Amino acid sequence: MKPTFADNILVVLYFLLWVVTFILYHRKYRNLDGGSVIIGSYLCYAFFSILTLNNPITIWDYYDYHHLKVFPFIYLFVMLIIALSPAIRYHNNPASQIEAHSSFILYVLSAVIILSALLLFPNIIANLGDGLVKLITDTDAGKDAYEEQLQNAADSGSGIANIPAIIFNALSEIAIFLFFYFLTLKRKNVWLVGGLGFAIIVAVLQPIMAGQRSLVIYTVLTVILGYFFFKQFIQSLIRKVMRHVGIIALALTMVPVIAITVSRFSQFRQSTVTDYVNWYIGQGNIYFNNYALDDNGIRYGDRTLNLVKRAISSNASDNFVERRDTFRNLYVNDDIFTTFVGDFTIDYGPMLAFLIFVIFNAWVLLRTRVQNSHIKIQQAILLYFTMCVCMQGGMTLFTFADTANLKMFCMFALYAYLVLYDILLEKFPQHIEYVRHTGKRLPKKRIIVK
Repeated sequence: MKPTFADNILVVLYFLLWVVTFILYHRKYRNLDGGSVIIGSYLCYAFFSILTLNNPITIWDYYDYHHLKVFPFIYLFVMLIIALSPAIRYHNNPASQIEAHSSFILYVLSAVIILSALLLFPNIIANLGDGLVKLITDTDAGKDAYEEQLQNAADSGSGIANIPAIIFNALSEIAIFLFFYFLTLKRKNVWLVGGLGFAIIVAVLQPIMAGQRSLVIYTVLTVILGYFFFKQFIQSLIRKVMRHVGIIALALTMVPVIAITVSRFSQFRQSTVTDYVNWYIGQGNIYFNNYALDDNGIRYGDRTLNLVKRAISSNASDNFVERRDTFRNLYVNDDIFTTFVGDFTIDYGPMLAFLIFVIFNAWVLLRTRVQNSHIKIQQAILLYFTMCVCMQGGMTLFTFADTANLKMFCMFALYAYLVLYDILLEKFPQHIEYVRHTGKRLPKKRIIVK
């Protein structure tokens, strides 16, 4: 499709809408935080949508675009603002201090994450020559690794293999959260911080070896988000060091990502690699406008709550190969980006998706209200999760879908544990402190708490 003047007007207006949103967001408080990064990313994606609309790729027919409409952009913007509402409220009422938590669960989780990363690292080292080095020196390496992953995709999701990898991937977002959280403490455990930093490096290297870009980009985006979310609680000297290290690490990470991109798309002569980069970043807004509100059917939660559906129904897909075959009646599936909002509308339909967003984010707003300029760590986890969804999925899809439901379940399990711990600590402080400090069973005599 050749875009019309009206198409360009609509996509430019959508871009300007995010420009205005960014300005209004910082009108009162000019500090850059997690919400700033998310809105800035949406502004960036909208700009690339302008570029890719006027320079479409020509590999497959359905990758062409249809003429744009007004209402889908309005719906998308409203849904993104609803999803951002906890971040917006927190920006206008920020905390000056994050409360340290007395539970040992954070240290236990950190130890599990570090141990899992250590168990995965030998395999990364063993494949370094055939993986990272080959990606940079061999123009076909990224394409070959990606095609090998696709060939194995049909057998994935139906069994359990490589338990350290499953544990590590399920806790990867928590690893980034804990890394920055421990940096906010006055008494820092260098071993824990260093170990979690090592785990983040493993999270970047692991998908690179498989020729995958998305997981690398998600990790980078989450690290950026984590820094801006926690930076107000971190000492200025540490922030300065982290900025310099982060810029160098980002540059080094982009080398294999660019190599994978060149390898994947250099075989297609109809368009340039730059065209594919524009399309990769800017396609989500356009495909949402074309298909997400009317995709010739819905998936009944098959992607966004895949593990739940598999637990209660025999009709759930084990992997994306099965899903695309089962829902072949859809105009588009998870083979293109429609943003995380599009994932929910295609799974549940526009009306139910809207209700899910409103109810969930209303609950988050209720649970994350800052009192006396203090925020509890469980509140921070809840805010962090909503921001991760917005940050990672603004360009692509809902990143906590399929087997990544485990990531979501782990974050909510940690949140629930910390909330329950605080409730028990408030009601039975002597019991909790006795167990914490002695590690022994409670005495049989009754303890009266006044």
